[in-house]
Order: sequence, then structure tokens, then C-alpha cells
Amino acid sequence: MILRATDDDSTPFEERIRAHGPWFRSDLLGAWVTADRAVTDRVLSDPRFGTLDRAGHRPDAGLLPIAPEFPEYERPELARLQALAAPALSGAALLGAEQGEAHARVGGLLPAGGGAFDLVGDVVRPYIGELVLRLLGAAEGERVQAVGPLTRCGPQLDARFTPQTLAVARDSAAAVREVAALVRELVAREVARGAGRPAGLVAALLGRGVAPWDVERIGLILALGAPEPAVTVVANTVRALLSGGGDWAGARRTPAASAAVGRTLLAWPPTRLERRVAHEDVRLGGRGIRADDQVVVLAPGAPNALGQVPRTGPHLGLALPLVGLAATAAVSALARALPGLKSAGPVLMRPRSPVVRSYARFPVCAH
Repeated sequence: MILRATDDDSTPFEERIRAHGPWFRSDLLGAWVTADRAVTDRVLSDPRFGTLDRAGHRPDAGLLPIAPEFPEYERPELARLQALAAPALSGAALLGAEQGEAHARVGGLLPAGGGAFDLVGDVVRPYIGELVLRLLGAAEGERVQAVGPLTRCGPQLDARFTPQTLAVARDSAAAVREVAALVRELVAREVARGAGRPAGLVAALLGRGVAPWDVERIGLILALGAPEPAVTVVANTVRALLSGGGDWAGARRTPAASAAVGRTLLAWPPTRLERRVAHEDVRLGGRGIRADDQVVVLAPGAPNALGQVPRTGPHLGLALPLVGLAATAAVSALARALPGLKSAGPVLMRPRSPVVRSYARFPVCAH
């Protein structure tokens, strides 16, 4: 039921897995499943558990195909890319550059004349997509053309666990190819431009001496790993703030919006599932895990022992600063533009989205 993701809240199913103790054996997945906090932290931090199998392949790649361009790297390579990207992904610097843009851009997406509209489909998803492209350094004309493909890539994050419908699988894979081509073009153009490069993460990374090939890899991870998780974070944050105990009016201030987004990241991690493969025999949580066994982690909805947001996905460790930036900017801009925002009906989650828990529709109205 968790993999089908047909319910708004998968917590009851996660609790049933937790009730089995540190480990639950899923014959459907052919994997050990854990929702135990201590075991989860160990699996995600222990180098004996890889993101790929010992042959360097993604588990179940034959059964769960995704776009060939979709980034699939092992832990050491992901850690290396994250270290290269970190200086350019300073949250303070990025957020400062976006604050002046967010209100006008969100306002431009709001429907004229008021009435009910889809917060996610009409506003948040196109805004986040355009923001990510702009931060990467895409020109305005490129952003207009690429925001559609970028926002259609999201199902590929879920396709690593759950087969998508044929139409969605083909469309999202084609979108990944388009976005990968754009990232290559951005990097090639900035390399040719040389000194005096304009602002943008691609230019910033090249300016720091990062090799073009690595900039392509980082850019594609950001382009695919940040937008849809950020959309989900925004929607979850807005729902929490519009609830009885939330402070929607206060979220117009950036610090309050940032705090609200931080609470959302802790309560509802931006990716809910991740898979690892044991590269050697490991004893953990009272059970022996054999080499080549698959382990599926259900990300707990709470901070770990270090008080950190769980970074469960191979892309989230690198993309998380961009997820937080985009979500904070969007929440603050929405609260300023729509002080009377109200829910206009039940939300609809996208089926077959167990990893990101994507929204298909979020009806709202502004009074």
C-alpha cells in the first residue's frame, strides 16, 4: 500500500511496519524494510550499504526502468559532488538573491479575478521550476521553454520504486532527456564565455574551478532532485500553516517562512523511501544482512539523534539547500500575496508517488 501511494497519509502502514520491530521482510520487494530510527541512521551512514549493487547497477533496473540520463552514482561519488557544490549552494546567499524576485513572480502566476484555483499546478510547480532554472543560469527564453519539461521530471524520482503508467513513464523520461540536454548546453555556453560570467550556479561552480563534467553532474542532480520535492514541501507547509494552529499571516516574513519550512522538513521528509544494497555481510538491529541483500528505508518523520533533517535520497544530500531555499521563498511570497488564502476542497495526491508523495491537486481560494 505504501508503494501504491493511493492514500493521503501512509503513516498507518508505516506504523504497522514499525510494529514488527527493527526489520520487516517484504516478499513483494525482495528486501528488508526498516522504519526504526537507529537502524535507519546506520543504514544511511554506513559505507557498507551502497546506493548501487556491487556491480555498480541500480537494483531492479530491469523491472523499474528510468531515463538513461537520470543520475545514478555510488556514495563516494555523491559525497565528492556534494563537497564540490556546497560552497556555491550557500542558503543565505541564494535566498538573498531570490527574495526580491519571488513576490512578483508568484503574483504573476495567480489567476486573475480570484476564485478557486489549484495552488500546486497553477502556481507552486511552475514557480519552483522557473526558480531552479533561473538559479542554474538559464536565460529567460530558455526558462519559458524548459519549465514544462522540468516540472514533468518528478515521476522519475518515484519510478525507482514503483512502476509508473506507460504514458507517465515515457513522458517523464523524455522530459529528463530534455533537461539533461539543457544542462549540458548551459555548461558548454559558460565554458565558452569564460571570464565575466553572469550570475548562476553553473557559472559560480565553473568560477570556483569545478570541472565542466562535474558541473554537468551537479546541475542535473539539482535540476531533477530539487523541484518536485520542493513543491511537496511547500504544499505540506501551507497545509500546516492553514490549519487551526498555524500562523499563515506570520509566514509573510522570511524568518517565519523559513522556520515553517524547517518544521515541515523534519515532520515530512522530502523523500519518504530510499533503497540501499549491502556490499558485505552486516549485522544490524539484531539481524544479519547478507551481501547483496536490499534494504528499504522508510524515512522517519522526525529529526535524527543529531537533530538533522533526514537526507534519505541519493539526490537530497546535494539538493536539500535548494529545496529549502525554493520552499521558503515560495511560502513567504504566497503568504504576502494571498493573506486570505483558504482551502477550497480536499487535496489529491498523485498515485504511484511513494517517494516524493507528490500533489496532483491542491484546491484553494483567496478571500
